[in-house]
Amino acid sequence: MYSPLCLLILQLLLLRHYGLGRHLKHKQSQKIHSVLVSTWNYTDANLQAWSVLKQGPRRTRQAVIQGCMACQSPRCGRLLGGHYGPDERGTLSLEAAIMDGRNQEFGAVAGMEGIRNAILVADAVLRNTHHNLLVGRGASDFARSMGYKVEHAPNHNTNKVVGSWNLGSCQPNFWRDVHPPPRTQCGPYTPLPEHLLQRPMRQEYPITQGDHDQVAFLALDSEGLFHVASHSSGARFRIRGRVGDSAVPGAGIYADNEVGGAVASGDGDVLMRHLPAFLAVEAMRAGRSPAQSAANVIQRVLKYNTEFNGAVIVVNRWGTYAAACAGLDEFNFVVSGGKGFLSMARLERVKCQERNDVVDGGPKGFFTRKPIKKGY
Repeated sequence: MYSPLCLLILQLLLLRHYGLGRHLKHKQSQKIHSVLVSTWNYTDANLQAWSVLKQGPRRTRQAVIQGCMACQSPRCGRLLGGHYGPDERGTLSLEAAIMDGRNQEFGAVAGMEGIRNAILVADAVLRNTHHNLLVGRGASDFARSMGYKVEHAPNHNTNKVVGSWNLGSCQPNFWRDVHPPPRTQCGPYTPLPEHLLQRPMRQEYPITQGDHDQVAFLALDSEGLFHVASHSSGARFRIRGRVGDSAVPGAGIYADNEVGGAVASGDGDVLMRHLPAFLAVEAMRAGRSPAQSAANVIQRVLKYNTEFNGAVIVVNRWGTYAAACAGLDEFNFVVSGGKGFLSMARLERVKCQERNDVVDGGPKGFFTRKPIKKGY
């Protein structure tokens, strides 16, 4: 005859066994919903990527590459279309990255001049080298060795953009603590002496229609495979040699087949410091939902950068997605597929978080002009 204590232990073991069995059965029966998500409102590019993904499983890599290539035209705005995103010397360069969710293999290029298909070169870095990131002239040399041809130099439109910027006293720019004052004059600049350092507020940039210099794509197929990719023409009038978030793993893109994936867009120099795409995936690994993960990441960024403009989109391993943003009235992104298979390339919107809801203790920024928050 069993003692009361033994009976209690037996009951607990039975409950644990059958409860775990039901949990595993539920997980096994849960269906993965293929989905293609992209930042901003570029429905044509999303639809092109989705047309590749829906051809069958194991097409995630080709899908995100197709999306990035589709955005190398004016359909994704004048900056991504080329010739409008020069650095302060008038040089055009591109950056791109791709990540495989199976093993987090990553390939990227940055500051690459004269080569149009940056995402294909980034993919070649992943597949044909033991490196993760190639930059500058080395990236261009690698691209040529892979068979990609050098294309034309900056055209008249690029020269016109840089000329107007110079006539406007080189505003905005990315310099600080230099002489002459970078807020009112062009360079060349020299460092200020230590006793004159001011640590001015960070200059933030409003997000306006057609001014997106970066786009990201996330693809999940019915077998639970993720690929994420990002393509950027670089921030306009950046200091020559600058690398943006598109080329940094965990900043603009991140994926892990066991958990999910995320893509981010916004001020790249802020994103690189906080790795929001990586943080969002790790938040899901810790048990948070996509919506909770996205919101927590934006709150963390705002805590240290109160004037941040940008967004993150998070997708779990089953295809459930959510987005969060700051600095805009709302954030637009495009989705194809997903649960229920609603209309393809559908434009979705999420209302951005109010800054007052976040601890106001981080560095503040300023705008050179009134930010435009609608119409993107």
